[in-house]
Amino acid sequence: MAVNRMVPGPAIELCENDTVVVDVLNYLSEPTTMHWHGVHMHRTPEMDGAPFITQYPLQPGEVQRYEFQVDRSGSLWYHSHVGWQRGFGVAGALIVRQTRQENQHSQLYDYDLVEHTLIIQDIFYEYNLQDVRNILVNGKGRNHLSQLPDNDNRHRYERLRVTPGYRYRIRVILNGIANCPVEFSIEQHRLLMISTDGNDIEPVLADGFFLTSAERFDFVLEASQYKKNYWIRIKGYELCENRNLYQGAVLSYRGSARSELPQGDILDRQTSRAAEEDLVLVNDFRFKPANSTAMSSLRQSLDKDNNVGTVALRSVDPVPWTRYTKFLTHYSSFGSRTAQNGEILFQISDISYISPGISLLQGKHLYQDDGYFCNKSSLAAEGRNCERELCECVNVMRLPAYRPLEMVVANYLQSTHPFHVHGYTFRLVGQGVLGNLNDLRNIQELDRRGRLPRLSDDSAAVAKDTVQIPGQGYIIVRFLSNNPGFWLYHCHVEAHAVQGMVAVLKIGEDHQMKNIPARVRC
Repeated sequence: MAVNRMVPGPAIELCENDTVVVDVLNYLSEPTTMHWHGVHMHRTPEMDGAPFITQYPLQPGEVQRYEFQVDRSGSLWYHSHVGWQRGFGVAGALIVRQTRQENQHSQLYDYDLVEHTLIIQDIFYEYNLQDVRNILVNGKGRNHLSQLPDNDNRHRYERLRVTPGYRYRIRVILNGIANCPVEFSIEQHRLLMISTDGNDIEPVLADGFFLTSAERFDFVLEASQYKKNYWIRIKGYELCENRNLYQGAVLSYRGSARSELPQGDILDRQTSRAAEEDLVLVNDFRFKPANSTAMSSLRQSLDKDNNVGTVALRSVDPVPWTRYTKFLTHYSSFGSRTAQNGEILFQISDISYISPGISLLQGKHLYQDDGYFCNKSSLAAEGRNCERELCECVNVMRLPAYRPLEMVVANYLQSTHPFHVHGYTFRLVGQGVLGNLNDLRNIQELDRRGRLPRLSDDSAAVAKDTVQIPGQGYIIVRFLSNNPGFWLYHCHVEAHAVQGMVAVLKIGEDHQMKNIPARVRC
């Protein structure tokens, strides 16, 4: 699968507040949609691309025009939101820039080039989403089955060209399909981290960083080393680590031999073990349980004290509320259950999601909420106990519009899960590991007892649209519900979403939502 015969698809470059017009022609033999990841769609919720939520899927041979305004800047991206399609290439970068006067980090770099955008993805050779076969960088890389050395010229690596003495903005997007977080670093270079998920942060100088599926990080690279070629290192974890998967790309200084590859293997490090332990890593997903009943600081659950956890990052933009704001708190969970046929189904709040037969946004006049939706409370009113039996339905969580909201999400599983909400950017104010499943199932009581710490000062809490929930851990996010509509809330690991780890946030009432233009209504 491809977009315009390219994998990944062509990058779309825009300026903030531009209006985008994209005609999607479906030449596949199956339905598709296009989701514009990171775009809030305040004025055009019908363009979000969530199948049977904001639109009906585009059938084979059909064409759909997506037209919307991009009212924010940053490293965004687009991808199919149907089945496994983005895992086979239906994805690309959506780069939105500001003027240098508006860009708070413009003085930190000299060049921001589209060819310095890297899309990393794990890849499958067949429809078996548990069998990861490789990691690619912009569709290129060594074959993991190859017996050739990493620096054999027969491998085809992506190359980033830089000129000595200049500073470059590099954008990295993880189109993760399986549960394969990656670690990113560049040989003999430090990285000045300046943005995540399209939201600027106070700069952090790091040796590397981690990404889970759908996360993005921007950094500034100073081309200050000797003129030669250096390895860009991508190391896979969890499912990818089980298969020893890694990948490389090449940072190539002008003046070096273009045809040569860096010396040694990609993951070779010329540093001592002590030096390795002193490395500064951002967004490390490798949490460990706290070893005491009292929760310590938000950063002590990381493996190394010099790591900069996601929650420790600070936004350059203040939060849109005051320190005295009262939040309405909503609790939910990520988990799994085994069906009678032995299939493992993934769940949000003990419910496996089933897609509705009509678009919730476009067809909201055709049904009554109580008879069409479900959630844990409505099923309990029917005498169903979803903690003991398998519950499957159109899982819709109703939240009020134009209120300060706080979501506490527990992860019952041992592996990390990337949490993504459509239509919003949220502020991360809490993140940690409990390591005790019984505690997680009583997370509301733990919160009441003060065992889920929040940032004491959330005025500069990092802004994101996707964040990792640590294994047997939790996150706490806050946002203003100023975008009424039906918005997907899901794990961004494709197999987990397809197998039920999805819910819908219905923000506000029907009359508060935007009217859908007749030209796009089915």
